[in-house]
Amino acid sequence: MAIQVTMTGSWYRTPEIAALAAKSPTGEISLDHRAEIEAAERAAIRDQVHPGGSARGLDWVSNGEQRKLGYTQFIPNRFEGFSATERVPMPLNPALLTEMQESNPAVLKLMQEQGAPVFGPPKIVGPLAYRGEALAKGEAAQAVRLAKQEGARRVFVPSPSPGVTTLFFPRGGPYKDHLEYLDALAKELRKEYRALLSVDGADLQIDAPDLAMGKNVAADWGIDFYDALPHHIDAINEAIAGLPADRIRVHYCYGNYLGSHRLDADFRRILPEIARLRVGTIVGETANPRHEGDVLHVERYVREHGWPEHLRFAASVIDVKTPFVEAPETVAARLERLARIEGFAPENVLGGTDCGFQTFLGFDNVTRTVALQKLASLAEGAALASERLGLD
Repeated sequence: MAIQVTMTGSWYRTPEIAALAAKSPTGEISLDHRAEIEAAERAAIRDQVHPGGSARGLDWVSNGEQRKLGYTQFIPNRFEGFSATERVPMPLNPALLTEMQESNPAVLKLMQEQGAPVFGPPKIVGPLAYRGEALAKGEAAQAVRLAKQEGARRVFVPSPSPGVTTLFFPRGGPYKDHLEYLDALAKELRKEYRALLSVDGADLQIDAPDLAMGKNVAADWGIDFYDALPHHIDAINEAIAGLPADRIRVHYCYGNYLGSHRLDADFRRILPEIARLRVGTIVGETANPRHEGDVLHVERYVREHGWPEHLRFAASVIDVKTPFVEAPETVAARLERLARIEGFAPENVLGGTDCGFQTFLGFDNVTRTVALQKLASLAEGAALASERLGLD
């Protein structure tokens, strides 16, 4: 089978959606605006299936997170337990502040001065209780319908991991420590995962930047990142227990921000934990200059420990933080390097992107025009790699 290609969730909000999202007090656009939401999600899917009008596009698409302010910021709309009026500052890790101050102070200033919707979340005032099943099912059903109409092979709907939720919504209310909070979120987010997967044809992506980004971003866990990591993996596994693993993918990354990333977590210590995930696909960050070499750690791990037969790896071959458009030959070379690892079946390899293109409204690093060119190159490069590898 030829190498399939996908991306990581978020896509550029339409002007209509951006205006509505900016006014939303809950981080999710009201269904009073169904027409605008459907038009935006259709446009996002169409951009992925035929990027820039190209005949060749992505195989596994998302709805672009169009109805949401950000990949975590819609949570208060689907949970009880958040204050409707009080907000708290999201604590930022001193390591992140140091790195950004030395490598990109302009972006740090933007985060601090204009990032209130993201970095000033609602206060937790009581036990968090999920109430969003109807919203989740409706979102998944529409994604499936639009994907079929636009000719996509598969479609996924993103949802945050328990661990990344702890990053963006500081612990409070009844939770005495990080692990208690993490466990409670796993139990409640399971309801969202189950609701999304109850829709025939819908796949689930669990966005879990906490599995890597947590090292530099977590400021109130009260536990070392590497000590917390196994608990975060366990929380995902517990939340998806009994659900169809082949329809679940997990995305990890080191943070979609323009910085040096020199203090990022060590992938050699992360990989053994990621391999424990009981899912069908891992969507990883392996394209940018800091993490392209992580593929060497994958090779070493496979040689020493083997690779789970059920687990596919959507390795990023597209960097979403640079306007350089990767040539198809670059994409092919990156995919071939992974597919030729001894003990790593080529059919377990997919091509992907480091992260989403607009993880939060207004937070993007390249223009939509460049992003479309990157997606077209991704599809062309995967076809080239498939040809060179002798895959049908």
